[in-house]
Amino acid sequence: MKIRYILAIAIASILGFYACESMDDNYKQYLGEYNYSGKIDSLRVYPGYERVVLAWDNPKDQKSTAIRILYGPDSTEVIYNEMVDSVSIDGLQAGTGYEFIVYTMDKHGNLSVPTSVTAFPISSSFVEALTPPSLVVEVKDNEQVLSLLGLSNVMMRFSGKINYKVEAPGGYTFNGSLDLSHLLKKTDPTTGVTEFISLPEASLPVASLGLSVDFFPPGSYKFTYSVSVWPIQGNQASIDEVWLERETTIEVQPIIINVTSLGGTVSDQFNTGGGEGILKLVDGDINSKYLTRNSTTWMMFKTNEPAIVTRYSMTSANDASARDPKDWVLEASNNGSSWVTLDERSNMTFPMRFQTLTFEITGNSTLYQYYRLRVTRNNGSSLFQLAEWTLFGPKLK
Repeated sequence: MKIRYILAIAIASILGFYACESMDDNYKQYLGEYNYSGKIDSLRVYPGYERVVLAWDNPKDQKSTAIRILYGPDSTEVIYNEMVDSVSIDGLQAGTGYEFIVYTMDKHGNLSVPTSVTAFPISSSFVEALTPPSLVVEVKDNEQVLSLLGLSNVMMRFSGKINYKVEAPGGYTFNGSLDLSHLLKKTDPTTGVTEFISLPEASLPVASLGLSVDFFPPGSYKFTYSVSVWPIQGNQASIDEVWLERETTIEVQPIIINVTSLGGTVSDQFNTGGGEGILKLVDGDINSKYLTRNSTTWMMFKTNEPAIVTRYSMTSANDASARDPKDWVLEASNNGSSWVTLDERSNMTFPMRFQTLTFEITGNSTLYQYYRLRVTRNNGSSLFQLAEWTLFGPKLK
């Protein structure tokens, strides 16, 4: 019994010795273990032209000393020997997606757990596929304007800058640049918050461009212009502007304006006054009218300055159609006594009330200051009425 006890103690001692030696060996193999640097957080990507900008939040640990980035099919490596939190990766010419893997590093070169993101930079082929805005010359509110159409769409957003060159008849050339970025901002009057808006088109009065002319006279003009835009890919706008260029030739037509609205004096054969007097004929309101208790009459408009009239319109008034003009002559003069016939109409009807009919005058290029509409017959009433009479002609200055 005593011998068994002694053997048991000996065996336990031997086993204990080897167990302690094993624990010591295990402890030694973990002496080289290290607590590595933390990974970045909130990795963000902003596409640009043939580049991307990466941004992130760095860890709060004290071990991270550098940033390592791998990207592209060949695992291009970029190392920043400081804890930057945003970088621009340039030279990304392929029109495909790139995976970016971002690590932190400690002073021993140990890497953190990686964080990755896929980005699609704007390629040159994408930009070449964008359609530059089109340009037209038109008249709005008696002003000649340059209208740019298609400034923004689902693939791009106008960023506000325009450069242009205009080659005019006679060898004249106009150059200029515009900054319309103020049109791209909208401020909420209540909160004061400003947001950027998309501008699909813009109309610019020629007189506001700072050129040596207030409008382009008729003729053939060559426009060369470039417009800055932010390309949009995957519903995300580029952080870089690109310029889209276009060249176009436009046949500028005469600017036909409302000559009557430039001011003048209106009168009639019977000096008709009152609430439906002659002044109502050119007040710009079709709901008012000129009414005279005669079946025929003449109405005269003297312009403040001589004008060329190439078109005129007449608007029927509210009451019986029998009062409408049927036959008339449009005449012009520079002294108010000697008249030249510009246009003559007969058997005309206005099928509807408040209906405007427009008539072209062919072949007139003469400046006149007096214009007279002489009605020789109406549609059978003893009264004559007309809501509006308007003269139109080319803008001269």
